[in-house]
Amino acid sequence: MLNEARLHMIERKFIEDHIKSLEVEEYLAKVLEKADYSHTDIQITPLSTRLIVHVGRPGIAIGRAGKNIEMITNVLSEKYAVKNPQLDIQSIESPDLDATYVAHQISSAIERYVKPNRITNIYLRNIMNAGAYGAEIQISGKISGGRGRTDKKQVGYIKKSGDFAIGNVDRGFSTAMMKPGVLGIKVMIMKNLPESMLIEKRIKAAIVDEAKEKADKKAAKLKTEEDAAAKEDVNAVSVKKDEKEVKEEKEVKKETDKKTTKTDKKEDKEVEKKAAAKKEKEIKTVKEEKVEKKAKEAKNEETAEKKEKEKVAETSEKKKTTKKEVKRTAVKKEKNKE
Repeated sequence: MLNEARLHMIERKFIEDHIKSLEVEEYLAKVLEKADYSHTDIQITPLSTRLIVHVGRPGIAIGRAGKNIEMITNVLSEKYAVKNPQLDIQSIESPDLDATYVAHQISSAIERYVKPNRITNIYLRNIMNAGAYGAEIQISGKISGGRGRTDKKQVGYIKKSGDFAIGNVDRGFSTAMMKPGVLGIKVMIMKNLPESMLIEKRIKAAIVDEAKEKADKKAAKLKTEEDAAAKEDVNAVSVKKDEKEVKEEKEVKKETDKKTTKTDKKEDKEVEKKAAAKKEKEIKTVKEEKVEKKAKEAKNEETAEKKEKEKVAETSEKKKTTKKEVKRTAVKKEKNKE
Protein backbone atom coordinates (compact mmCIF):
# COMPACT_ATOMS: atom_id res chain seq x y z
CA MET A 1 0.00 0.00 0.00
CA LEU A 2 2.81 2.42 0.87
CA ASN A 3 4.59 1.73 -2.42
CA GLU A 4 1.39 2.40 -4.37
CA ALA A 5 0.85 5.67 -2.49
CA ARG A 6 4.45 6.68 -3.19
CA LEU A 7 4.07 5.93 -6.90
CA HIS A 8 0.82 7.90 -6.96
CA MET A 9 2.57 10.89 -5.35
CA ILE A 10 5.44 10.70 -7.86
CA GLU A 11 2.97 10.59 -10.75
CA ARG A 12 1.07 13.57 -9.36
CA LYS A 13 4.28 15.58 -8.96
CA PHE A 14 5.43 14.63 -12.46
CA ILE A 15 2.09 15.75 -13.93
CA GLU A 16 2.08 18.97 -11.89
CA ASP A 17 5.61 19.83 -13.06
CA HIS A 18 4.66 19.27 -16.68
CA ILE A 19 1.48 21.33 -16.31
CA LYS A 20 3.53 24.13 -14.76
CA SER A 21 6.07 24.02 -17.59
CA LEU A 22 3.25 24.18 -20.17
CA GLU A 23 1.66 27.15 -18.37
CA VAL A 24 5.04 28.93 -18.26
CA GLU A 25 5.57 28.29 -21.97
CA GLU A 26 2.08 29.59 -22.83
CA TYR A 27 2.71 32.74 -20.79
CA LEU A 28 6.09 33.36 -22.46
CA ALA A 29 4.53 32.78 -25.89
CA LYS A 30 1.88 35.46 -25.16
CA VAL A 31 4.33 37.99 -23.68
CA LEU A 32 7.05 37.51 -26.30
CA GLU A 33 4.76 37.18 -29.33
CA LYS A 34 6.15 40.37 -30.93
CA ALA A 35 9.71 39.09 -30.45
CA ASP A 36 8.96 36.00 -32.64
CA TYR A 37 8.92 33.50 -29.77
CA SER A 38 9.95 29.93 -30.69
CA HIS A 39 10.32 27.68 -27.63
CA THR A 40 11.79 27.47 -24.11
CA ASP A 41 14.23 24.94 -22.62
CA ILE A 42 13.77 24.57 -18.83
CA GLN A 43 16.74 23.35 -16.74
CA ILE A 44 15.91 22.77 -13.04
CA THR A 45 18.81 22.86 -10.57
CA PRO A 46 18.80 22.69 -6.75
CA LEU A 47 19.44 26.45 -6.45
CA SER A 48 17.52 27.91 -9.43
CA THR A 49 15.54 27.18 -12.59
CA ARG A 50 17.19 28.28 -15.81
CA LEU A 51 14.85 29.25 -18.67
CA ILE A 52 16.58 29.35 -22.09
CA VAL A 53 14.16 31.30 -24.30
CA HIS A 54 14.71 31.07 -28.08
CA VAL A 55 13.47 34.19 -29.84
CA GLY A 56 13.72 35.60 -33.36
CA ARG A 57 14.28 39.20 -32.16
CA PRO A 58 16.16 39.22 -28.84
CA GLY A 59 16.25 43.03 -28.52
CA ILE A 60 12.46 43.28 -28.21
CA ALA A 61 12.40 40.40 -25.70
CA ILE A 62 15.00 42.03 -23.42
CA GLY A 63 13.51 45.53 -23.62
CA ARG A 64 15.08 48.79 -22.52
CA ALA A 65 17.63 48.20 -19.75
CA GLY A 66 16.20 44.67 -19.26
CA LYS A 67 12.74 45.80 -18.08
CA ASN A 68 10.93 42.94 -19.81
CA ILE A 69 13.22 40.36 -18.19
CA GLU A 70 12.59 41.82 -14.71
CA MET A 71 8.82 41.84 -15.26
CA ILE A 72 8.79 38.25 -16.58
CA THR A 73 10.97 36.94 -13.71
CA ASN A 74 8.68 38.60 -11.13
CA VAL A 75 5.55 37.10 -12.72
CA LEU A 76 7.13 33.64 -12.95
CA SER A 77 8.23 33.64 -9.31
CA GLU A 78 4.95 35.09 -7.90
CA LYS A 79 2.20 33.69 -10.13
CA TYR A 80 3.68 30.39 -11.34
CA ALA A 81 5.83 29.66 -8.24
CA VAL A 82 9.03 29.12 -10.22
CA LYS A 83 11.99 28.79 -7.87
CA ASN A 84 14.58 31.58 -8.49
CA PRO A 85 13.93 31.94 -12.27
CA GLN A 86 16.87 32.99 -14.47
CA LEU A 87 16.03 34.01 -18.02
CA ASP A 88 18.57 33.42 -20.78
CA ILE A 89 17.28 34.93 -24.05
CA GLN A 90 18.98 33.57 -27.18
CA SER A 91 18.41 34.15 -30.88
CA ILE A 92 17.29 31.26 -33.10
CA GLU A 93 20.32 29.69 -34.84
CA SER A 94 18.54 28.73 -38.07
CA PRO A 95 15.10 30.41 -38.25
CA ASP A 96 14.01 28.55 -41.39
CA LEU A 97 14.40 25.21 -39.55
CA ASP A 98 12.27 26.31 -36.56
CA ALA A 99 8.63 25.22 -37.05
CA THR A 100 7.01 27.65 -34.57
CA TYR A 101 8.97 30.61 -35.95
CA VAL A 102 7.94 29.70 -39.52
CA ALA A 103 4.29 29.29 -38.42
CA HIS A 104 4.31 32.76 -36.77
CA GLN A 105 5.88 34.30 -39.87
CA ILE A 106 3.25 32.72 -42.14
CA SER A 107 0.39 33.86 -39.88
CA SER A 108 1.71 37.45 -39.76
CA ALA A 109 2.07 37.45 -43.57
CA ILE A 110 -1.50 36.16 -44.04
CA GLU A 111 -2.79 38.85 -41.65
CA ARG A 112 -1.07 41.38 -43.95
CA TYR A 113 -3.21 39.96 -46.81
CA VAL A 114 -0.45 37.96 -48.50
CA LYS A 115 -1.88 35.00 -50.43
CA PRO A 116 -1.50 31.74 -48.43
CA ASN A 117 -0.50 29.72 -51.51
CA ARG A 118 2.35 32.09 -52.32
CA ILE A 119 3.71 32.39 -48.75
CA THR A 120 3.64 28.60 -48.21
CA ASN A 121 5.64 28.03 -51.42
CA ILE A 122 8.22 30.64 -50.35
CA TYR A 123 8.72 29.13 -46.88
CA LEU A 124 8.85 25.55 -48.17
CA ARG A 125 11.64 26.61 -50.54
CA ASN A 126 13.48 28.41 -47.73
CA ILE A 127 13.17 25.38 -45.41
CA MET A 128 14.60 22.98 -48.01
CA ASN A 129 17.41 25.41 -48.86
CA ALA A 130 18.29 25.61 -45.15
CA GLY A 131 19.09 21.87 -45.13
CA ALA A 132 15.87 20.10 -44.09
CA TYR A 133 14.99 16.64 -45.42
CA GLY A 134 11.27 17.38 -45.58
CA ALA A 135 8.59 19.91 -44.63
CA GLU A 136 4.81 20.19 -44.52
CA ILE A 137 2.63 23.30 -44.11
CA GLN A 138 -1.10 22.95 -43.44
CA ILE A 139 -3.53 25.90 -43.43
CA SER A 140 -7.11 25.26 -42.33
CA GLY A 141 -10.11 27.60 -42.11
CA LYS A 142 -11.95 30.00 -44.40
CA ILE A 143 -9.09 30.58 -46.79
CA SER A 144 -11.28 31.80 -49.67
CA GLY A 145 -15.03 31.72 -49.86
CA GLY A 146 -17.62 30.94 -47.21
CA ARG A 147 -16.69 27.33 -46.53
CA GLY A 148 -13.71 26.16 -44.53
CA ARG A 149 -11.10 23.87 -46.03
CA THR A 150 -7.54 22.67 -45.46
CA ASP A 151 -4.67 23.33 -47.84
CA LYS A 152 -1.71 21.02 -47.35
CA LYS A 153 1.67 21.24 -49.07
CA GLN A 154 4.57 18.86 -48.56
CA VAL A 155 8.14 18.80 -49.84
CA GLY A 156 10.71 16.04 -49.32
CA TYR A 157 10.36 13.16 -46.84
CA ILE A 158 8.56 13.39 -43.46
CA LYS A 159 7.94 10.78 -40.75
CA LYS A 160 4.52 11.39 -39.16
CA SER A 161 4.43 8.53 -36.63
CA GLY A 162 6.77 6.48 -34.47
CA ASP A 163 9.54 7.31 -32.01
CA PHE A 164 11.65 8.99 -34.66
CA ALA A 165 8.79 11.36 -35.56
CA ILE A 166 8.35 12.32 -31.89
CA GLY A 167 12.00 13.20 -31.36
CA ASN A 168 13.23 14.47 -34.72
CA VAL A 169 10.24 16.20 -36.35
CA ASP A 170 9.77 19.81 -35.23
CA ARG A 171 6.13 20.92 -35.04
CA GLY A 172 4.77 24.45 -34.83
CA PHE A 173 1.32 26.02 -34.67
CA SER A 174 0.00 29.54 -35.06
CA THR A 175 -3.26 31.35 -35.81
CA ALA A 176 -4.07 34.20 -38.17
CA MET A 177 -7.02 36.46 -37.30
CA MET A 178 -8.89 37.28 -40.52
CA LYS A 179 -12.29 38.92 -41.21
CA PRO A 180 -14.08 35.70 -42.27
CA GLY A 181 -12.61 33.79 -39.32
CA VAL A 182 -9.50 32.31 -37.72
CA LEU A 183 -6.97 30.39 -39.82
CA GLY A 184 -4.88 27.66 -38.23
CA ILE A 185 -1.31 27.14 -39.49
CA LYS A 186 0.55 23.89 -38.76
CA VAL A 187 4.18 23.44 -39.73
CA MET A 188 6.22 20.22 -39.62
CA ILE A 189 9.96 20.16 -40.36
CA MET A 190 12.12 17.04 -40.47
CA LYS A 191 15.74 18.02 -39.87
CA ASN A 192 17.38 14.56 -39.75
CA LEU A 193 16.79 11.22 -41.44
CA PRO A 194 16.35 7.88 -39.59
CA GLU A 195 19.45 5.70 -39.33
CA SER A 196 17.92 2.97 -41.51
CA MET A 197 17.40 5.44 -44.35
CA LEU A 198 20.86 6.90 -43.84
CA ILE A 199 22.41 3.41 -44.06
CA GLU A 200 20.44 2.71 -47.25
CA LYS A 201 21.56 6.04 -48.69
CA ARG A 202 25.18 5.33 -47.78
CA ILE A 203 24.99 1.86 -49.40
CA LYS A 204 23.43 3.35 -52.55
CA ALA A 205 26.06 6.10 -52.61
CA ALA A 206 28.85 3.51 -52.22
CA ILE A 207 27.40 1.40 -55.07
CA VAL A 208 27.09 4.48 -57.26
CA ASP A 209 30.67 5.51 -56.44
CA GLU A 210 31.99 2.05 -57.31
CA ALA A 211 30.10 2.06 -60.60
CA LYS A 212 31.45 5.54 -61.36
CA GLU A 213 35.02 4.44 -60.57
CA LYS A 214 34.70 1.42 -62.87
CA ALA A 215 33.22 3.55 -65.64
CA ASP A 216 35.98 6.15 -65.18
CA LYS A 217 38.68 3.45 -65.37
CA LYS A 218 37.16 2.01 -68.55
CA ALA A 219 36.89 5.47 -70.05
CA ALA A 220 40.52 6.19 -69.11
CA LYS A 221 41.69 2.95 -70.77
CA LEU A 222 39.69 3.69 -73.90
CA LYS A 223 41.11 7.21 -73.96
CA THR A 224 44.69 5.97 -73.66
CA GLU A 225 44.14 3.45 -76.47
CA GLU A 226 42.48 6.07 -78.65
CA ASP A 227 45.26 8.56 -77.91
CA ALA A 228 47.94 5.99 -78.85
CA ALA A 229 46.13 5.11 -82.10
CA ALA A 230 45.61 8.78 -82.84
CA LYS A 231 49.32 9.48 -82.24
CA GLU A 232 50.33 6.68 -84.64
CA ASP A 233 47.92 8.02 -87.26
CA VAL A 234 49.22 11.53 -86.69
CA ASN A 235 52.84 10.38 -87.06
CA ALA A 236 52.07 8.54 -90.32
CA VAL A 237 50.14 11.51 -91.64
CA SER A 238 52.90 13.88 -90.55
CA VAL A 239 55.55 11.76 -92.41
CA LYS A 240 53.41 11.81 -95.56
CA LYS A 241 52.86 15.51 -95.14
CA ASP A 242 56.59 16.10 -94.69
CA GLU A 243 57.38 14.19 -97.92
CA LYS A 244 54.74 16.12 -99.81
CA GLU A 245 55.98 19.39 -98.37
CA VAL A 246 59.59 18.58 -99.38
CA LYS A 247 58.47 17.81 -102.96
CA GLU A 248 56.39 20.94 -103.11
CA GLU A 249 59.28 23.01 -101.76
CA LYS A 250 61.63 21.59 -104.44
CA GLU A 251 59.13 22.36 -107.20
CA VAL A 252 58.60 25.84 -105.83
CA LYS A 253 62.38 26.41 -105.71
CA LYS A 254 62.76 25.27 -109.34
CA GLU A 255 59.98 27.56 -110.48
CA THR A 256 61.41 30.46 -108.50
CA ASP A 257 64.90 29.82 -109.94
CA LYS A 258 63.49 29.81 -113.49
CA LYS A 259 61.57 32.96 -112.81
CA THR A 260 64.62 34.62 -111.26
CA THR A 261 66.85 33.70 -114.28
CA LYS A 262 64.25 35.04 -116.70
CA THR A 263 63.85 38.20 -114.68
CA ASP A 264 67.64 38.61 -114.42
CA LYS A 265 68.03 38.31 -118.21
CA LYS A 266 65.24 40.78 -118.77
CA GLU A 267 66.79 43.15 -116.28
CA ASP A 268 70.23 42.84 -117.96
CA LYS A 269 68.72 43.63 -121.37
CA GLU A 270 66.87 46.58 -119.94
CA VAL A 271 70.06 47.84 -118.29
CA GLU A 272 71.99 47.53 -121.57
CA LYS A 273 69.23 49.36 -123.42
CA LYS A 274 69.23 52.11 -120.82
CA ALA A 275 73.05 52.43 -121.03
CA ALA A 276 72.95 52.63 -124.85
CA ALA A 277 70.21 55.23 -124.70
CA LYS A 278 72.27 57.26 -122.22
CA LYS A 279 75.35 57.09 -124.48
CA GLU A 280 73.31 58.19 -127.50
CA LYS A 281 71.88 61.07 -125.52
CA GLU A 282 75.35 62.10 -124.37
CA ILE A 283 76.71 61.97 -127.99
CA LYS A 284 73.73 63.98 -129.22
CA THR A 285 74.22 66.57 -126.51
CA VAL A 286 77.96 66.87 -127.34
CA LYS A 287 77.21 67.31 -131.08
CA GLU A 288 74.50 69.84 -130.34
CA GLU A 289 76.84 71.78 -128.07
CA LYS A 290 79.52 71.88 -130.81
CA VAL A 291 76.98 73.06 -133.40
CA GLU A 292 75.72 75.71 -131.00
CA LYS A 293 79.29 76.91 -130.36
CA LYS A 294 80.02 77.14 -134.10
CA ALA A 295 76.80 79.03 -134.71
CA LYS A 296 77.60 81.42 -131.87
CA GLU A 297 81.13 81.99 -133.23
CA ALA A 298 79.74 82.66 -136.75
CA LYS A 299 77.25 85.11 -135.33
CA ASN A 300 79.98 86.84 -133.34
CA GLU A 301 82.16 87.13 -136.47
CA GLU A 302 79.25 88.55 -138.47
CA THR A 303 78.49 91.10 -135.80
CA ALA A 304 82.19 92.07 -135.64
CA GLU A 305 82.35 92.54 -139.43
CA LYS A 306 79.18 94.63 -139.36
CA LYS A 307 80.62 96.81 -136.62
CA GLU A 308 83.87 97.32 -138.55
CA LYS A 309 81.94 98.21 -141.72
CA GLU A 310 79.83 100.69 -139.76
CA LYS A 311 82.96 102.23 -138.28
CA VAL A 312 84.55 102.54 -141.75
CA ALA A 313 81.39 104.14 -143.10
CA GLU A 314 81.28 106.56 -140.19
CA THR A 315 84.93 107.52 -140.65
CA SER A 316 84.44 108.06 -144.41
CA GLU A 317 81.40 110.24 -143.76
CA LYS A 318 83.32 112.24 -141.16
CA LYS A 319 86.15 112.76 -143.65
CA LYS A 320 83.67 113.93 -146.30
CA THR A 321 82.07 116.36 -143.88
CA THR A 322 85.44 117.68 -142.82
CA LYS A 323 86.46 118.19 -146.49
CA LYS A 324 83.21 120.08 -147.17
CA GLU A 325 83.72 122.27 -144.13
CA VAL A 326 87.33 122.96 -145.21
CA LYS A 327 86.08 123.98 -148.65
CA ARG A 328 83.40 126.18 -147.12
CA THR A 329 85.88 127.86 -144.85
CA ALA A 330 88.24 128.38 -147.80
CA VAL A 331 85.43 129.86 -149.88
CA LYS A 332 84.45 132.19 -147.04
CA LYS A 333 88.03 133.34 -146.59
CA GLU A 334 88.34 134.05 -150.26
CA LYS A 335 85.13 136.06 -150.21
CA ASN A 336 86.32 137.98 -147.22
CA LYS A 337 89.59 138.78 -148.97
CA GLU A 338 87.78 140.09 -151.97
